[in-house]
Amino acid sequence: MLKMAIKVLLKYMEDFHFSPSFNFFALVLLLFSFFMFSKLTKSNKHKLPPSPPKLPIIGNLHQLGSLPHRSFGALSDKYGRLLLVHMGQSPVLVVSSHEIVREIMKTHDTIFANRHKTGAADVLFYGGNELVFSPHGEHWREVRKVYVSELLSQKRLQLFHLNRKRQVKIMVAKIRRSYDSGQVPVNLGEMLHSILIIILCEFAFGGQYGGDEYGKKFGRLSQSISKLLLAFSFREFFPFIGWMDKFTGFDARLGKTWKEVNAFLDQVIKEHEDTMTSKSEKSEVKDCVDVLLNLRNNGMAGIDLSLDVIKGIILLGQISNLNVLSLLNNA
Repeated sequence: MLKMAIKVLLKYMEDFHFSPSFNFFALVLLLFSFFMFSKLTKSNKHKLPPSPPKLPIIGNLHQLGSLPHRSFGALSDKYGRLLLVHMGQSPVLVVSSHEIVREIMKTHDTIFANRHKTGAADVLFYGGNELVFSPHGEHWREVRKVYVSELLSQKRLQLFHLNRKRQVKIMVAKIRRSYDSGQVPVNLGEMLHSILIIILCEFAFGGQYGGDEYGKKFGRLSQSISKLLLAFSFREFFPFIGWMDKFTGFDARLGKTWKEVNAFLDQVIKEHEDTMTSKSEKSEVKDCVDVLLNLRNNGMAGIDLSLDVIKGIILLGQISNLNVLSLLNNA
């Protein structure tokens, strides 16, 4: 832009036969004006949060260890509770203050309502039409109503309270038997993960799905999903060479996992559809799949509850709960 402006000015002065001294003065004035304009333009931009020194291309990726939340915590202690890091070519805002989090999540929640949807999340959660990755709008509000009034209502949570209590008693009994038999130490993290899988399967799919066959299969699939969501992807950090994901095997793993998850959910939904007519409205506690299929079949939801939307809602809800446990284990 500067080069073009100089050419235009020189041509203008040549056409009007200005003196050499005037031409020199005008050129200096132009350069000075451009310098001041650039400075003012930069100063008028929004001030960005502090950022740790970054390397070309990779940004701050080299400063993240195997536990990113701890790395972010260390960087926050050094640079402030609100900082900007560059994950490759993607800028990321890191917040480590509950006061700022309150401003973002409560005071200005509509501004920050939309969440970044990775390529893996888009594939695994059927386009992201559920509560977490769906853009803030009418669809998001209707999905939220389904969660609040149907899936996570106080009545349903109370109905499943006995199931949760029973599983906790079973876990405590296992710990007691291990202690009495001298089989210590007990892997509490693994035990909590197993019991959570059972509780989630019973809540989402029904009591018969909390057994070994379905429980172990869903547990394995959930671990594969979590690994893919946290795995390195060129497409996310370096979009201009996103095609590298094909050569690293990331795309193949993503496709394989999605096919397994989709087949599992198709089987669960088909079994529920086959038994819906035989279930009593009053005598049987309905799981999440029953509730969503009932809303879909009776047109009671304010949105089009396609099977893909139902799968995304169910799957993301369970994976989110499992990820919370993983974060607690790594804290």
